[in-house]
Amino acid sequence: MSEQKRFTSDRYVTRGVNEVVPVELQLILWSILEKRQERGDQLDFLQVFELSAEWVDGEPLQKVTNRQEQPFHEEVFYVDHTENLAIGVTVWIVDSRTYSTMLLPKEY
Repeated sequence: MSEQKRFTSDRYVTRGVNEVVPVELQLILWSILEKRQERGDQLDFLQVFELSAEWVDGEPLQKVTNRQEQPFHEEVFYVDHTENLAIGVTVWIVDSRTYSTMLLPKEY
């Protein structure tokens, strides 16, 4: 029997995330994990996303830094054309193999 890939089960988002991270950006965070999975990355059960902004040519871009501990991985993504930026927010996505939850660290 093959091992189930991480972050492919039911997905949940906490109230705290819904209050500070636009839904469009939540979907982008899930898609980052899907893309990493597709390219063959080994994903840790805990994915950390640091949300900030970077200004390019006077326009803000949403900056998303994704990291994990085992195996260590850190990668930066830039998201253009977002209505609302999330700045100074840390989001965790935790996979229990039964379900995956997007939450703020203070909600753990």
